[in-house]
Amino acid sequence: MSPAAKRRNDGSPREAVPGILTTERLRILILGGVVAFVFLAMLVRLAYVQIQSADKSIEAISNQSLRRIRIPARRGKIYTRDLKLLAGSSSDLNLVFYPQEMRKKGSRTGTVDHIFEAAETVSRAIGKPNPLTKEEIARHLNYQPGLPLVVFRQLTPRQLELVFRSSREIEGVDVEPDESRTYPEGSLAAHLIGYTRPAHPDNPLEAGDRKQYSYYVPDRIGVEGIERAFDRLPGTSYEEEDYDPQPGTPETPLGLRGMPGYSLVQVDHLGMVRRDIISRIEPHHGNNVILAIDSRAQKIAESIISGQRAAFVVLDAANGDVIAAASSPTYNLSAGFSTIIRKDYYDKLLKNPGRPLYNRAFLGNYTPGSILKPLVALAFLNAGVSPEEIVNCDGETTVNGVRIRCAARAGHGPLNLRGALAKSCNDYMIEHAVTVGLNPIADVLRSAGIGRKTGVELPEIAGTFPSNENKKRSHRNAVRWNSYDTGLLSIGQGVITLSPLQAAVYAAALANGGKIYRPHVVWRVVDSNGNVLYERKPEVVSNLKTTPRFLEEVRRGMFDVVNTPRGSGREAKVDGLELYGKTGSAQVGSGANRVLTTWFISFVTWKGKTYACCAMVEGGSSGGASCAPLAAEFFRRYLLETS
Repeated sequence: MSPAAKRRNDGSPREAVPGILTTERLRILILGGVVAFVFLAMLVRLAYVQIQSADKSIEAISNQSLRRIRIPARRGKIYTRDLKLLAGSSSDLNLVFYPQEMRKKGSRTGTVDHIFEAAETVSRAIGKPNPLTKEEIARHLNYQPGLPLVVFRQLTPRQLELVFRSSREIEGVDVEPDESRTYPEGSLAAHLIGYTRPAHPDNPLEAGDRKQYSYYVPDRIGVEGIERAFDRLPGTSYEEEDYDPQPGTPETPLGLRGMPGYSLVQVDHLGMVRRDIISRIEPHHGNNVILAIDSRAQKIAESIISGQRAAFVVLDAANGDVIAAASSPTYNLSAGFSTIIRKDYYDKLLKNPGRPLYNRAFLGNYTPGSILKPLVALAFLNAGVSPEEIVNCDGETTVNGVRIRCAARAGHGPLNLRGALAKSCNDYMIEHAVTVGLNPIADVLRSAGIGRKTGVELPEIAGTFPSNENKKRSHRNAVRWNSYDTGLLSIGQGVITLSPLQAAVYAAALANGGKIYRPHVVWRVVDSNGNVLYERKPEVVSNLKTTPRFLEEVRRGMFDVVNTPRGSGREAKVDGLELYGKTGSAQVGSGANRVLTTWFISFVTWKGKTYACCAMVEGGSSGGASCAPLAAEFFRRYLLETS
């Protein structure tokens, strides 16, 4: 046994010989080496991150301080066919505060108080109440600190002078332009133009593209009329969340509403803008819509029905273009729809018993009365009735035990088809209708577009088509369609309704040889350079079920309505014009509540162009007395008088 391995007598180990490692010491050395290696690897990795990835880190930090501000596009304009501006845009001057320049260090409450006091100072100077509350200011600082805070809108030059005098010592006060909708012609074509409002005015978080922007300035969007129908081009789709403007990216199709741009700014940790704009993508502004409307025709149409509950529609019979479409009462777009929809004005319109927001020309659902007789007469001819066959009118006809009176209580005497149309005889129509039955009449009415929408670009009603099913819908416990219903239908009463637009459409067909055109309010959409992006194409949707010979027979009767001494529409006669027409009156309600819906449809050719017209007055005395003179005045002023 070696001396190193020996133990003392007390059992304790002897001292180890130098140079020889014990097992315990070896283990400690290995463990220390591993720890040192791991530590060294961490140092290397840290150095790599700090040195090799410095650019990425800087970029990430920078991105956290960048804010994207949405820039809305300027909305397109609306013109008449003769390029009269109906709806445009203007930049008003608004007083704004810039929160980043009005901030009080270390105190959000102090900033709110300072901004509120500044608003108080300016308000006293211009004599207007302070529109801001401290709660509104705090909300703006929380959600949109990088955007200017609008204090007053549409300031006058005098108010601007007072503002700058009173705020010389206040930093962060400025004036900025703000787009609003302008209506140079006031109420002209208001029901066709419609109106706009800011998108998501109460909660911008609802916007589809909200997540793309740090601060959101919304578009103006169409709410009614052409503003809504052509907010985007027909046949195109656009979702806000799908549009992210980038340099060189393909453009999404536009309508009146354009495509937004954005600016990129750098802000501090509180969201306040610290640097000027880093980059900017300009918005793509909206396109211009040109209506088929003629401004002079529209002005005349609106003036002749003013003060009544009425509608007046004029079409180009050769293609369906809407030359004029007036509804009365109307409203003034400039009074309450330029910047925001003024609640007080809008509530006033809603409470008006005349319902000025209601477009009677396209949405009015009325019983037609005798303006339906030209179509019914075509059905008789189709069914084999001779136009020279005589019916003796004695003032009344009894069907299924129910007496139906004629307008001439003493009777018209013997009449053929032409005379029956001229004098609007009920007896003639009812007796033939009971003989031929519903089907021939229904076939012609269907071909004329009764019971279906015309396809015009704006909201409209389809009306009611005469059928057993619709009779059951409109009359509880009704029996099946019978001869009495057919008799009523032949004089435009009973189960049938239509709009003034629909009546004008088939009046145009009577004039043009039987073509039912889809009516168009819009003629073209053009960009800012005048390039045509959309243009209406004349579209024949159906043809009257008739023959040229039968159509001519009916036209002769419509000529006599206006141009013979006892014609029911003789008040429409205009020297120098060859006008064709048909009067109508339909009873609505019963007893003390009974009123008449009065009508006159007509057409005239002047200098190679044919115009079709429908006039309707709620509560008139008769079609001949209340509506025929309106058509005469319109065509006299529009065609014979120089502007």
